[in-house]
Amino acid sequence: LEEEIFLTSFLWEEAKHTEFFRRILDEVFGAHEDLHRYLTPSYRKIFCEELPAAMGALATDASPRAQARASVTYNMIVEGVLAETGYQAYFTALERNDLLPGLRRGIAHVKRDESRHIAYGVFLLSRLVAEHPETWQEIQTRMGELVEPALTIIQEIFAAYDEIPFGLKIEEFTDFAMKQFSRRLARIERARGQSMEQIHETWRQDESA
Repeated sequence: LEEEIFLTSFLWEEAKHTEFFRRILDEVFGAHEDLHRYLTPSYRKIFCEELPAAMGALATDASPRAQARASVTYNMIVEGVLAETGYQAYFTALERNDLLPGLRRGIAHVKRDESRHIAYGVFLLSRLVAEHPETWQEIQTRMGELVEPALTIIQEIFAAYDEIPFGLKIEEFTDFAMKQFSRRLARIERARGQSMEQIHETWRQDESA
């Protein structure tokens, strides 16, 4: 029940993010046109193929392996590599150039929400690994499958510019993405062989730190 309640709030927050950015596009930038032209090949692979397939599979398969595959896809890759890095780049561009303070505040709130979503994913995957050791291989495999196209999305976005605006450097954000990715994967790996009590105690200590 606690998990269902949290996921309900999770869904509500994602809806608010959608509303926030839609209003920014409509009311600040006046961008009402179709934005599909910005979807790169790697973006389409992850968001139009891999993500709906992994999440949709849960409708008929609630096994630990299917849950691990879905959580890696959504929490670790879509949120943990792409959304977090994208918001970091967006916020950095605005902050360094002292632009649009209201939008900066909004992005800061979105980043806070996303960090909570990602933490939930790490917690879920840690519990799955502790309780179902066979899921570790599924997690490793899925991470390996998706990290390259995820990093390619970042490269494709920056490659659209002859000169990268706002003083940004692509290496700053690919390094950021890989650091976050590696840190979370290592944390999930530490759950191997741990009891559920140990998993919960570790998270309680982290929350109180």
